[in-house]
Amino acid sequence: MTEEGSVVHPLVAPGRTRRLRPWLIAVIAVVGAIAIAATAVSVTLAVVRDSRYTTNVTLSLSYVGDDGRTYSCTYDYSTPNSAPMPAAVAQEMNERDWSGTGQRMYEWAKAHRAAEGSTWGLAMDEFVRFPPWQVETSTRSTHELWSRERPGSTCEDGLR
Repeated sequence: MTEEGSVVHPLVAPGRTRRLRPWLIAVIAVVGAIAIAATAVSVTLAVVRDSRYTTNVTLSLSYVGDDGRTYSCTYDYSTPNSAPMPAAVAQEMNERDWSGTGQRMYEWAKAHRAAEGSTWGLAMDEFVRFPPWQVETSTRSTHELWSRERPGSTCEDGLR
């Protein structure tokens, strides 16, 4: 403090106040606005996609790794509402006995190593096969299938 009772800031020259530069404020505002907009777009697209698709098949897989730990994962398979999966296909996949499939996939994946993070996906392609189907829509004959791994799935972790 000075004799007059004012506070002295060591990094600010006497007689000058401490202020952020206007360009810095503008940059921070623009970056913040872009981040908020990107988040809003992502959330909107996820909601729109989820409202236009129906989950038809859910598969739960598990295996015991060489380290003795149990790894598990769950996948949801969805089709667009405009081209739904035939009920017979969904029933066949949901009623199939998937027990032991995760262990077979793990053993196969160990013998067929690929790039980091892609080995389990290749095993999924090898072991999870849907019967073929086509759906007639107002515009064309189509077949569309989306898959999504549920959060908390650990199947890929045992291959690292």
